[in-house]
Amino acid sequence: MPRHIQTSTTLLLSLSMAACGGGGNTVSAGNGSNNSGAPNPSLIASDTAEGMWRGTSDSSAGIYGVILNDGSFYAVYSAKDNKDMIAGVVAGTGQASNGNFTAQDAVDINFDGSGVNPVSISASYFAKSSLSGVLTNKNRESFAFSTQYNPVYEQPANASLATGTYAGNTLSPTGAQPAFMTLQANGTITGVASNCSFSGIATPRGSVNVFNLSVTFRGGSCTFGTDTVSGVGFYDIPNKQLYLAAPNATRSNGLFFQGTRP
Repeated sequence: MPRHIQTSTTLLLSLSMAACGGGGNTVSAGNGSNNSGAPNPSLIASDTAEGMWRGTSDSSAGIYGVILNDGSFYAVYSAKDNKDMIAGVVAGTGQASNGNFTAQDAVDINFDGSGVNPVSISASYFAKSSLSGVLTNKNRESFAFSTQYNPVYEQPANASLATGTYAGNTLSPTGAQPAFMTLQANGTITGVASNCSFSGIATPRGSVNVFNLSVTFRGGSCTFGTDTVSGVGFYDIPNKQLYLAAPNATRSNGLFFQGTRP
């Protein structure tokens, strides 16, 4: 990715999405279990880049991301020297055709103080197998990445399975802050970060392992006042970790959370 993939694209995305600190913000990038499972051959078309992807950049940064069926994507990436330290998120919308995936409107939301920067992506893929390419930043610097498909994408999201209270961090271009968030079996979300409370809903996205996410802030000390942000969430079953990525309307900031429950 930009300097951050160099010193650290395709969420996830943790997404994992997922999925989302550079600098000294120690937050897991979801580099643990691969959550393997038997793919459903009928779930994803043969000519698509849709799915969850995990891999590395040419500077050895960890990458974990998701490309959705509408082409939108979120990619979490780690610091190059510490795969347990998330450095930022790349988000945008791409086009996939005949084994080529491109995105011209993506942004790199970096958590080490470098801010938000426009980037473009050009990649090649084999559906449900591999995706690799280059990310180019505004200075025309290019950085290579390579990822493999993660079949956990084809296990339907289940709020009941992910029910619980998560302790972790919210992240933004200004740094990381301790946060707590509770997910109920009906998908209701409540949370607090640095005296800023928020609530929302996580709804399974069709039959894939992604939640559609809508979160509203409750004013007071909240950076976003009473704004509502939308994005995606992903639950990492073996590690009991929940990832949320919900940029604001201008993609200059947003709610990026990663937490673990007992």
